[in-house]
Amino acid sequence: MSSQAKVDGSTAQLDMEDPPPSLPTPPKRQKASSFTNISRTVVVLLLSLGIVIGGGIVGIAGHISSRDIQQQNAVAIIREGPDNQGKAGKTPPPVVCGSTVQCGQTFTGEVKLTEDLYCPQTTSGNCAITLEGEDAVLDCNQYMIDGDDSSSGRGVCLLNGASAINCYVQKFEDGIYVKNGGEVKDCEVMFNVALGIHIENEASSTTKIKMKISNTYIHDNGNEGIFFRGRPESSETSIEVNNVKSNHNGRNGMLFIGGDNVKLQVQVTDSETSNNEFSGISIVRFMAPNSDAAVDLELDGIISRYNGGDGLNVSSFNTAGGEVKVKGDVNLYKNGSSGFFVGNADVGVDVVVERRGALNSCGHLASGSLDVDIFSAGLATFSGNGYTCDSTSPNLSNIITCDPCPNCPQ
Repeated sequence: MSSQAKVDGSTAQLDMEDPPPSLPTPPKRQKASSFTNISRTVVVLLLSLGIVIGGGIVGIAGHISSRDIQQQNAVAIIREGPDNQGKAGKTPPPVVCGSTVQCGQTFTGEVKLTEDLYCPQTTSGNCAITLEGEDAVLDCNQYMIDGDDSSSGRGVCLLNGASAINCYVQKFEDGIYVKNGGEVKDCEVMFNVALGIHIENEASSTTKIKMKISNTYIHDNGNEGIFFRGRPESSETSIEVNNVKSNHNGRNGMLFIGGDNVKLQVQVTDSETSNNEFSGISIVRFMAPNSDAAVDLELDGIISRYNGGDGLNVSSFNTAGGEVKVKGDVNLYKNGSSGFFVGNADVGVDVVVERRGALNSCGHLASGSLDVDIFSAGLATFSGNGYTCDSTSPNLSNIITCDPCPNCPQ
């Protein structure tokens, strides 16, 4: 699929029982068969003639397949109703086929698109489509939710545990907005004005918040690919990122910012952050005199390369400190500044390379004092019994080291 694909007007439906595809790489949109193309041509001819179908006149075909209209709603399969408690074991309401999803609607059940949804000029604070609650699932069925670059609002909003799968989201202020936990799976999020995926928690939430992002490609967004900032006094938060590429974004590939009195745990596995203007992965705990919450980061199977800043940046910790665990390969190559920067810490940041872990950093492009593969400032300590390969850094005597780094990728 071209990331800038336009609406093709197709309305093919898949069976509700079809499982979503497992996509270790960015999803590809389904190509129409020759039969589908012939059928679409017939439908367009009928529509252009204003044929009466089921007692109603269908509009002009040219308006359906073009971007000249102000808004294009989408046909979807919807399972929703006041008694929808499927996850609790109760019988959900019947599926309604052929229902129309309009821009700005909110759903608490299951929605499966059967065509693209075009929502231009979505205004600030509003969403093209909203899913709310743990039973709410948006399956875009590999169709597009599309803005128009001038949209100041959000594409998909997931509230209080809702999920989005198989979605292409582009050209909004924020592509996908998640509040109080949720899941994004098998999606592609691109060409949004600010953030690809924007995550936050409501202040004073009392339950642990969990967020999962998997099998997703995030690229060419104006600021961060993935962005989280903890609200003061909000819940303990767990964010899991697995098999995700966040590349070519205008700032950081992934940026996680802790909040006052909030414990933040981030796990990033089998993922890549490359060619971003700032750092690949950055985890920050803003200075706060009354903070007693730690920020922990676990890494396993990471490639972070060709970023304008650091491959991995951990900074600005205060009273509670934090921990970085290298549980598997972490490969930091050819970044514009340091490979791994740990700095601006008033308290200890513990970097632990576990037995099967390997922290590899080499070939970075900075000059002067920042020309360091692994840069440590403040009270950061390194420990463990894993393998660390770098050529210039101190404070690594407790880890098996290799100097210089062999076979740095070109």
